[in-house]
Amino acid sequence: MASANPAGRDRDLYAAVQDIQAGYWMQMRQVLARTGTWPQWTSRTQVLGVVAAQNNVVELWLEEEPESLAARVMYARVATERVLQAHRGHQAHDSRQARDLETLADRARQACHRAGEGNPDDSVPWICRLALAETDTQGRYPEHHTAPPPHEYLLPRGPWGLLGEVHRRDPFNREAWHRMSQALQAHPGPAGRQAVATDFARWAVSFAPPDSPLLLLPLYARVQEHRERRDKGAEVTLNLLWTREDTTRAVTKAFEGWFRTCDPATSSQLDLNYLAYALARGGFAQWASEVFDAIGDFATPAPWQYDARYPRDQWQKAFEEDRDACLRAHPRPPGRHP
Repeated sequence: MASANPAGRDRDLYAAVQDIQAGYWMQMRQVLARTGTWPQWTSRTQVLGVVAAQNNVVELWLEEEPESLAARVMYARVATERVLQAHRGHQAHDSRQARDLETLADRARQACHRAGEGNPDDSVPWICRLALAETDTQGRYPEHHTAPPPHEYLLPRGPWGLLGEVHRRDPFNREAWHRMSQALQAHPGPAGRQAVATDFARWAVSFAPPDSPLLLLPLYARVQEHRERRDKGAEVTLNLLWTREDTTRAVTKAFEGWFRTCDPATSSQLDLNYLAYALARGGFAQWASEVFDAIGDFATPAPWQYDARYPRDQWQKAFEEDRDACLRAHPRPPGRHP
């Protein structure tokens, strides 16, 4: 049965997640010490930060080892995640709640600065600052509202300098470009969220490496459009959305450019699920069966929860229905992915 496991196939990360949920931090410390690449460091700290934001495990670690660079980075992650959760939960309905959110954001920014001072080469503190731009509804920080690259007239003002800082440290960092898209959509101007998401995705893909996970950005934009149409009651047009020429072109590029070269064990489970959804909806059943095989039971609520066939809390049914149909039509060799 499909299950939402944030660690995916990363067994070391899964052990650390379990440890955090039990109130301990040693496994987190150990798994981060064994993390050998910047992309893996980014993805692991992101997952751990989401889980650890629910308790005080990182604070306990930082009290025990105040000079630990990893603990500082994790505190920046946790502090940022708490701001994002408060912002997205619409907790700033009155002036007091707005002030509380600003206090949380200021605390997170301070944590990001301390983490960045400890290791200037680490892009994660800058990614966290980039993520915080989404919550700056009052325009308090000029770095969140800078001009886009020259001659990119379709792109709005946003935290372009922060994206540049990440890019200098870790070019085409997956999370950073998704955070940038979210920040731009939070303050889209007259163009609207959907147009901004589509224009940014098209611009990013135009110069991303041919095997980059950023090739999936147009699929995220298309799911956003799918979601908006569903919310407006326009279910009858949803299938047409996935068979449009621009969509099928983006799906093909993502599958052949990224999926054919990626390692499912270290790839974003969210990316795999978005690609499977786009392939299944677009009629690419054989390709979809390969992606479903790579996913296994590690489904993610999004994008399946936006499907019009089932209520949001029954997203597993949408996933399993598409997976089973594709795998019946195109069975995969057993045992390919453990």
